[in-house]
Amino acid sequence: MAQLLKDPKLSTEGIMLNLLLTLLSVGGSVWFAWLSTRQVGQRFKLAEDYAFKASISRAYEGYRKEANRIDPALEAKLLRSALDRLDEQPIRFVEQGNHASPLHEMLASETVRDAVKLIPEFATNVQNLAKDALSAVKTGSKAAPELSTERPIKPTSSE
Repeated sequence: MAQLLKDPKLSTEGIMLNLLLTLLSVGGSVWFAWLSTRQVGQRFKLAEDYAFKASISRAYEGYRKEANRIDPALEAKLLRSALDRLDEQPIRFVEQGNHASPLHEMLASETVRDAVKLIPEFATNVQNLAKDALSAVKTGSKAAPELSTERPIKPTSSE
């Protein structure tokens, strides 16, 4: 890309095509690495959860013998406690949201939510930018969409 940009004869379409091909070739690798990292993290969390349940089961067996020797009511209470722990869902520590791409994860992040709360026009501007970009792609227009810098005038209570 650096050498292509140095060539004065290269057209804008050539630069855009090379940029698109570069993004596609790098984007797949980035997406796969992101997906793999998420899957490995999820598997580790599940493994930890099942290891916890296995340790609860082993501990129950050891305590059951002692509790039976001391008091049968204590054994029943111990069984209820162990069953409560074993009955919990194995995925309780895994995130609830399953994002299909890094872009989805970014849009669902707290930072974007805070931006929407702090900047009232943020969501509208992003939607307009996306609509303009899609319509430009559909019509073949070369005009790049721009964010509106104009702020709507809000009437005051004195008017």
